[in-house]
Amino acid sequence: FSATGTGIMSANTVGSSKTKVSGTMMYKDASGTATIGTDLKIYFTCNGGTNWTESTPVAAGTFSTGILMAKCPEVTCTSGTDVRYKVVWANQAAGSKETQLHGIAMNY
Repeated sequence: FSATGTGIMSANTVGSSKTKVSGTMMYKDASGTATIGTDLKIYFTCNGGTNWTESTPVAAGTFSTGILMAKCPEVTCTSGTDVRYKVVWANQAAGSKETQLHGIAMNY
C-alpha cells in the first residue's frame, strides 16, 4: 500500500481559452480522517498540465452515508483550452488513513 498517489484527469479540450477553474469533490474516509488540503489535495490546470494551481478544498457537508463533500474554490490558471484536475494523496497508511475519491466536478 503506497503512502502517496496521484490521479490526473485525461485530456479535456474546451472551445475557448480558460483562466478560471473551480469545483466540487466527494470523498470518503475509509480509515482514519483525512485533512483535506493536506492528505488530499486538488489542483487544476487550463493548459493540459504544463502548469498546475492548487485549490484548497473547504468542507461542504455530507453527500450520503460516509461520503463527504468539499468545495474547491476558484483559482486562476495559465490560459489554455485543456482544463483538467489532479488529485494528490499524502500520508495514507493501510488501516489507519485511507482516503477514497468518489467524484469530482469542475466549473470553468
